Amino acid sequence: MCQMEHIPMDQASRPILRTAPSLRLLVFAAALAATALPSRAEGLPDGPGKNLVEAICSECHTTERIATQQLTKPQWADKVLEMLQEAPDVKQSERDKIVEYLAKYFPARANVNKANAKELQATLELSPESALAIVSYRQANGSFKRLDDLKKVPGIDTAKLDAKREIIDFKE
Repeated sequence: MCQMEHIPMDQASRPILRTAPSLRLLVFAAALAATALPSRAEGLPDGPGKNLVEAICSECHTTERIATQQLTKPQWADKVLEMLQEAPDVKQSERDKIVEYLAKYFPARANVNKANAKELQATLELSPESALAIVSYRQANGSFKRLDDLKKVPGIDTAKLDAKREIIDFKE
């Protein structure tokens, strides 16, 4: 006898036997669906630190969410500090590698026709004088159309601009 409901054991076990195939089907379907779902870290660009971002950041965030964040290196450092403040098992050296990876592959963009000097300084990692020179030149001569126009700014480090060309926007 089943002690809980005082039903003979053979009658109490029949519903379980009848639902067992359905339960097996449900478990199989869940396992199949799990293998069909894309990885949360799918689509991250290859580079040093990718494995850490996959292992640590992708625990909570999708790749799409990571990719939509375009921040400067100091902003990424602040974001990583904020996100991992309660993760003492993540070493500082690992945090630094995550910041380097995110800053390289998901950088903030600089619109040289709209940004103020402070934004240009932070985004393009320019000196305050160079950032101010860009804004002054733009005000005096109009919008920049291409990188060569930007390189005409007196005293600007053209090598630094070349290194940052991927994150420079010229939209008006």
